[in-house]
Parts: sequence; structure tokens; C-alpha cells
Amino acid sequence: MKSEIEEKLEILQELYKSDFLQPFPYADCRKILSRSDNQFEDLIPCLDIYFSDVAGFCSHAKRISCWSFEENENAEKQMQKSFFVRFPKFSALKSKITDQETPTLYNQLLIYDLMRLTLVDILSEIKTGGYSQVTEMAQLPLSS
Repeated sequence: MKSEIEEKLEILQELYKSDFLQPFPYADCRKILSRSDNQFEDLIPCLDIYFSDVAGFCSHAKRISCWSFEENENAEKQMQKSFFVRFPKFSALKSKITDQETPTLYNQLLIYDLMRLTLVDILSEIKTGGYSQVTEMAQLPLSS
């Protein structure tokens, strides 16, 4: 029987893999930018940084049972912030990102939020005593 952390790591694995099937949502970003003023011109680089950071932490998820307390704390602290919290200047664009108007960007943000929140949940469980349940997780393959 799988532990709760094992199940969450499998969910994280599937979300992480699904990310590679999606191209970066340039067209949707440009659609939003064409309707906005120049204050949002760095949307694409900021999204790229955010996506890369989340994917980077998730790519190491199979080794989180080996992370030090400080590494766990750092990852959990960074992953607590959604894109719009981390980059508040884009909050005004949030209502423009919809499944009808910008479906690729909308879905990609959903996937990354699910990955981020799943990782935060796993890190929190490990920190509060779930560590012993994860020791066999070092074998879980996250990429094929």
C-alpha cells in the first residue's frame, strides 16, 4: 500500500511530465501584451523564470528525502508563492488570463500551481515527520 507522500510524488511526477508536452504560451502572452500598456513588457521573462523555478524544484522531488532541513525550508519558502504573489506587478493581468481568451497560458498556470502546491504539501509533510515514509522514495523515477 502506498503512503500518502508516495501518492503525492506520483501526482507531482505526472504533472511534471505533462509540462514537457506543453510549449511555452508565447501566443497567449503576446495577446495579453497587445491589449496592455508597456508596464507588462517583461511578462514573458518573468513567467519563464517562475516556470523554470517550479520545474527545477519538481525535477529534484525524487531526492527530497535526502535534502537537508535548510534545503527543504528554502524550497518550501520559494514554492509558497504563486506567480501573481511572486510578481505582484502582473496582478492586473490575472483577470485577462482565462480558459476562453488565453487557454494555453491559463492551463499552464494551473499545472504549475498544482505542481507548486503539491511540492509544498510534500515538503511540509516531510518537515513535520513524514520523512521516514519517504526514504524509499529515492527510487521513484520522475523522468523517463
